[in-house]
Amino acid sequence: MMEISQMQYFVEIVQSDCNLTVAAENLYVSQSALSQFIKNFEHQQGVSLFNRKNGRIVNVSDSGMHVYQSALKVLNQYNGLEHVIERESLFQKGTIKIGIHPTYLRFFFNKFIPRFLIENPNAHIEIVEAGTNELQQMLEDNVIHIAVLAPPKDFDTSNYEVHPLVRTEVVAFMGPDHPLVTKRLLKWNHLDSYHYVTYNKKDAVYYFVEDKLKENNSTAKQLFTSSSWDYMIETVIYNELIALLPTVYFSMFISRLNQMGVVEKRFEDPIPYIPTLMREKKKHYSKVEDFVFQSIYNNFHFENDSLKYDFLLDD
Repeated sequence: MMEISQMQYFVEIVQSDCNLTVAAENLYVSQSALSQFIKNFEHQQGVSLFNRKNGRIVNVSDSGMHVYQSALKVLNQYNGLEHVIERESLFQKGTIKIGIHPTYLRFFFNKFIPRFLIENPNAHIEIVEAGTNELQQMLEDNVIHIAVLAPPKDFDTSNYEVHPLVRTEVVAFMGPDHPLVTKRLLKWNHLDSYHYVTYNKKDAVYYFVEDKLKENNSTAKQLFTSSSWDYMIETVIYNELIALLPTVYFSMFISRLNQMGVVEKRFEDPIPYIPTLMREKKKHYSKVEDFVFQSIYNNFHFENDSLKYDFLLDD
């Protein structure tokens, strides 16, 4: 029978194209340890995992491929079990893991989380900062309990509680001397011949922007991507670069943009951007999780459940 550690060895060898040197480096073990594992396993189980030429492994055998596919399934289940155990351990300790995009964290949670923890010392929160797509995967894998993210278009939310927290949109940020600053509202083809920057592929905005530009046959060219809203905003000051990012309507950020000379322009056909509070639907939640989740919800909603921050114009 193959143990978990042996499965990890075998899977890494296959995924390293049967290069034991590379596999050993990735696993932080010696090459001789992998060679010994293969020799012992094949001898004890009477199955050849690899094809050989002149005594050297060249590729995985048909039998080895069957073992590899089954090992992958077992390892995925094992990793899932580890996440569940960690999750339940955090519940019992009163710790809740919340996944939040770094930009949301700065814009919307800089007051709430410190105040909440001071007022509720028994509710321990661990913040996980990541892009939208990463947070989606973490939520599906039960690595985090609660997420604040803008759901990708292909994200099936039927198994989750979903509560919009803010309604906003993607806009164009540019320097004060950019030729487009004279436009009251932008069309997407106004971006033609200009370079733009936006969030990287770990965030849904990357794909929202890409789809919108294709839809409008725009020839705008992506210069680079980043996870830092601040960095991309600052790069537009010195050239004709455009940053396509979620807008902010809070006075402290508007004041900072004004000081830098950065101009914000909306689109006639905007990309809606709606940070959303999510968690997996369950019959029962721990008191700590329920309390944290409801507290976040209340911080973004009035008593009649309407949004405190709704910046989208109705169609």
